[in-house]
Amino acid sequence: MKTERDLVDSIFKTALEGCDADVMARKNALWLAGTTLLSGVLLESDPFTRARLLRDLVSELREGCAHLAQLLRQPEETVH
Repeated sequence: MKTERDLVDSIFKTALEGCDADVMARKNALWLAGTTLLSGVLLESDPFTRARLLRDLVSELREGCAHLAQLLRQPEETVH
């Protein structure tokens, strides 16, 4: 079994390869894949955990967007 980090890396690599790194071209397919993965987690959760996960989903998505934007930002050139 893969580690959690390896699993995440595999998911990201597959998604990027599947859309030739053009996320906008495959936005709907990536959205469907993401919601399907989330649904799988929710289905395997007890009702209490499911409610907690859904309650926190919006804030976690906002944090994820901010983190992704930071990762995608071009590194600033350093002046020596």
